[in-house]
Amino acid sequence: MNKLFSKIISTVFHPLILPSLGMIVFFNSGSYLDFLPFNAKKIILLVVFVSTFVLPLTFVPFYLFQNIIKSIQMESNRERLIPLAVSSILYFFSYYLLARLGVPEIINRFILAGAIAIIILFILSIKWKISAHMVGIGGFTGALIALSFELQTNLQYYIIGAILISGAIAYSRLALQIHTQKQIYIGWFTGLLTTVLTILLF
Repeated sequence: MNKLFSKIISTVFHPLILPSLGMIVFFNSGSYLDFLPFNAKKIILLVVFVSTFVLPLTFVPFYLFQNIIKSIQMESNRERLIPLAVSSILYFFSYYLLARLGVPEIINRFILAGAIAIIILFILSIKWKISAHMVGIGGFTGALIALSFELQTNLQYYIIGAILISGAIAYSRLALQIHTQKQIYIGWFTGLLTTVLTILLF
């Protein structure tokens, strides 16, 4: 039962879905982003969803066919390198498209933070292994914290929810014996600090 729960949590809160989830939260944050035209929100969400979720997933069959990865879990740190490199390029592509569309700067910085976090994860994965899931949810949590400061809006319930989800994901990764506690903690703080600093300082 624990392993089933852990697999469900790991799948539902996969790092690739978090940028799109972040956009949904941004558009319901009680800030000026709520008042963007519906069509603008739809286009922004579509660009983010396709470039950070759909396109990375379409490469998975190629990775498997070419033996770049042994399974979709990519348990070895070496298996992650090419997928991470491709994902970082796609994140920068999303950042470029959104900049061309003239979206609010806070959204651009959120996507840029994701790209930077992936690059850091790539560099660390050359020699070591940390949790990509925790980098993702740590970054998501950091984005909410940074957004609350940047736009002076109250996101405490979203932040509490993100922290609780972080705990559930950490538990699931440990229960599945995919990561150690050290890899969990370093992953979460890497995502958190990268996102907070990028959004607040850029």
